[in-house]
Amino acid sequence: MMLRSMYSLRPWRAAVTSTVAATIAVTFAATASAAQGSLATQGYGYPTGQLSAAAAALGGANAETDPASALNPGAIGLVNRYSIFALFEPEFRRTRAAGNEANTRTIRFPAFMLTGAVGRFSAAASFTTLLDRTYVSTLVDTQVVAGDPVPSSLGSSSNGAMSDARFAVSYWFTRKVQVGVAVHAISGENRIFVSRSFPDSTNIGGVSQASTINFSGRAYSMGAIYSPSPKLILGASARFGGTVDAKQDIVLLGEGKVPRRFGAGASYYGIPNTTLSARIDRTEWSGLDPLGGANMSTFDATDIGLGVDVLGPRLGGVATIARLGARDRSLPFGLNGAQVNERTFSGGVGVPLGRSRGQIDLALQRAVRTTGGVNERAWLVSFGFGIRP
Repeated sequence: MMLRSMYSLRPWRAAVTSTVAATIAVTFAATASAAQGSLATQGYGYPTGQLSAAAAALGGANAETDPASALNPGAIGLVNRYSIFALFEPEFRRTRAAGNEANTRTIRFPAFMLTGAVGRFSAAASFTTLLDRTYVSTLVDTQVVAGDPVPSSLGSSSNGAMSDARFAVSYWFTRKVQVGVAVHAISGENRIFVSRSFPDSTNIGGVSQASTINFSGRAYSMGAIYSPSPKLILGASARFGGTVDAKQDIVLLGEGKVPRRFGAGASYYGIPNTTLSARIDRTEWSGLDPLGGANMSTFDATDIGLGVDVLGPRLGGVATIARLGARDRSLPFGLNGAQVNERTFSGGVGVPLGRSRGQIDLALQRAVRTTGGVNERAWLVSFGFGIRP
């Protein structure tokens, strides 16, 4: 990618200055990814999944039949009145590699949705995070300058995400069949900053590079809900990617495709006070490959989720919903050529409010990400809030 460079080097011997510049150039290329201090922020960013808090607690198992998850446009009609959904989701990570350990955290507001219904028609506008790439990290090491070892610090940060703004409509053909279609506007930016600094006592200056990359694109999706009996709901959806551009200022860096996605799921209500859900999803993230250089590659990913929710304890006379889930998926990025895998175990609770006109959903997820000798463990805490006037 093209980067806008800003150099600030204090006067020193010419030989040392040239050595520093060469060292920085090599170091930026070789260790920028390591300086991120996290597996979850590699590549173009971490896929949040576009799930509601309730779906996250179930390992994403009910996402194809969940009207608050921005995946299946056919599911929005399952809420037969006006609704508002919002999600807050911080993540706390610990990454270990080659005997080193880094602790990072990310604060996200990954989803917001408005829905409404008139007769057999339903509509929804949602704003969700497709890929999040927000991090701040520092790597302390030693560089050889003019033949002498010098302590230094490599800082790396990114602030931004690739977002999905979706407008969807659905229609109930019968009591058993509903279909939906949606248009997507993909947008966002990554504000990237990388710097190398040395102690003041060395009289060596620092080097920094800053860049802002903007994304824009479009996509389309369709989905359906089929309920062959009151005890079973089936859902399936597909997203077809249009073009997505990456630009720095007005310079086109690359043009790719919004990743195509195919998913199917089912929820079974045949056991009293219990719902069993399962889902499988395939996303072709490799469509983003043309946006980056030769060293930036993406992988297609499979996502499998299983979950169960049951009638929980009563709080203040109100029955709650208890949820458990498990999720296994591959992520769209890799490290040293190996794809990152993620396994998540989750649980949560849903608390209805105001005679079911509102609901608070809480989810706690424990994620383990591994590849090539690098291990990352993370806690994700999801706070979801829904209002149905």
